[in-house]
This record gives sequence, structure tokens and C-alpha cells, in this order.
Amino acid sequence: MESSEPPHQALSLVLAYLPLYELLSMSQVCKFFRDAIANDVLIWLDVIVERRLSLRLTDETLIKIASKANGRLRILALLNCVRITDAGLLSVVNKNPNISKVIHCLNFVLLLPGE
Repeated sequence: MESSEPPHQALSLVLAYLPLYELLSMSQVCKFFRDAIANDVLIWLDVIVERRLSLRLTDETLIKIASKANGRLRILALLNCVRITDAGLLSVVNKNPNISKVIHCLNFVLLLPGE
């Protein structure tokens, strides 16, 4: 899908609902998706790191992901991210002055009704 045209607006709407793991996976599919994901600040405003990435995420990777919001990160949720240090978390918070919610849970267990 080689094109110099910007991505269709519907793509941004869909990408905003994908989990972080899926966004990162899609960015490796092709150049079109890589550019669309990298250049859309809106999809990076709320970063929620769940199980698939939590054990692999480091301070360096977190800072790189958070930088995609260009200082406009609103929500950062780190669930079982055992490799994230206080210094790494503080670095992200300091670079995003309008952040309204930070969740850093270790040993997070989600219990669903009926389980």
C-alpha cells in the first residue's frame, strides 16, 4: 500500500481502540501502518501496558513510547511492569505535565465475575 496520501480518518479512530501490544505489532506490518501509527499523536495520549508487554517493558522503552504523545500524555497505566523503576516513571511524568492519571500496579490480578 504505497501512497503519499495521508491515512483515512477512520484508521485513526480504529487505532485509538487497539491495545498497546496490537499497535506496536501493527506498526511492523508495513510502512503505511508504521507511518500512520508513528505520526498520530492522538492514539498515544492514553498508554495502558497490559500483560503481553508488562514483563518486557523497561524504562527506556516506556520513555520512547510515552514520547510519541509529544508531552500530551493523559493516562499512563502500568500493570505488573516490574522492570519500570521510580526514576523511569518520574521521567515520563515530568515530560508530560498534563498527565491526569498514573497507575503503577505490581502483582495486579484482575478478577472477573464468575471466575
